[in-house]
Amino acid sequence: MEVLHFLKLDDQEVAMILKVEFNEADVRIEDLFPELAQVQFLGYEKESGTYTYFINVRRSGPDLTPVGGYVTLPYGIRDGKVKITSLGSAKQVKDFIKLFENASIRYRVISLTDAKFPPHSLLNRLTEKQWRVLVMAHNLGDYDIPRRISLVQLAERLDLAYSTVDVQLRRAERRLLNP
Repeated sequence: MEVLHFLKLDDQEVAMILKVEFNEADVRIEDLFPELAQVQFLGYEKESGTYTYFINVRRSGPDLTPVGGYVTLPYGIRDGKVKITSLGSAKQVKDFIKLFENASIRYRVISLTDAKFPPHSLLNRLTEKQWRVLVMAHNLGDYDIPRRISLVQLAERLDLAYSTVDVQLRRAERRLLNP
């Protein structure tokens, strides 16, 4: 199983689009997630033998979203193990790891890397809000042809005003395109 896009991730609910490859023909997605609030079949890829679903899960367990940080893709489950990539400050990463300890979840840190970028890096040109809006716009298809999401829909997903999203996106684009 591989999560392609998180649409919502908070302490009460997870909504995502995921790709699943079943080892056994009689297994259903509902068997993997009995607490599913909603499941919608989106497609089947014959070459890879994978199914794509939209799922919405009401959460009852611990919230594993890093406070102030980001859980990034790829996010996958294979052989009963979950692979999660988390980005954040040293404190945010420590807090994220502490969530596993508090929930008595066994974990192993595979890699810790300091993500400092050189002063001339494009990534240093953007504010955190600009980066968040730009990445979400890209991930949800604002730059696709044809567009898969409007700025109004993007603003709703980000829980921001349309004008804020429009301004942040324009500022981010300007900072990236003007050296």
